[in-house]
Amino acid sequence: MIKKILLGADLGPFTSHMLIHLDSLAARLDASVHVVHAVSPLGELASAVVRSHCSEHVKKEVLASTHVTGLLETIRQEVYETFSNFDYSDNNLISRIKEVTVAPGTPASVILFEAERIGADLILVGSHGTESIDGRILGSVAAKVLQLSKIPVMLVPMMDPANMLGNTHFPLPSRHNKG
Repeated sequence: MIKKILLGADLGPFTSHMLIHLDSLAARLDASVHVVHAVSPLGELASAVVRSHCSEHVKKEVLASTHVTGLLETIRQEVYETFSNFDYSDNNLISRIKEVTVAPGTPASVILFEAERIGADLILVGSHGTESIDGRILGSVAAKVLQLSKIPVMLVPMMDPANMLGNTHFPLPSRHNKG
């Protein structure tokens, strides 16, 4: 029985599309939702910029770890606000969210680690991110999660938002008439 759903969210333009599916699925299953967003470790270019242009205090804080705690908390708040402002929910999705985790690391690794940590029954991820809308069926994160997961994985098929809506504006238009 599926009672805990882990959503791997990238906060890209397909997030609204994923939330529509998550809202419906979580309501039908009466499941709680745990959200995870991965933040890539500081790259070489960013490290070089920090070394060249930042104070010694900032250098010490930023270069001593693969992430900055304040940045992760800011992103966690952004994820929560995205869900709070989601107005396409027919099922009060925000009330089902039990935890929002923002963690440093590669997306697939973070998703798989968090799924095991919380005892998720299902992982929900998009079939690919915006960088993969070049015709590939699966993006690298979806493929790796599918290959390595010990629990069921549900892929939400992503589509080019410009083709989906006839333009490039996001978020999705509301299904509700707001007069």
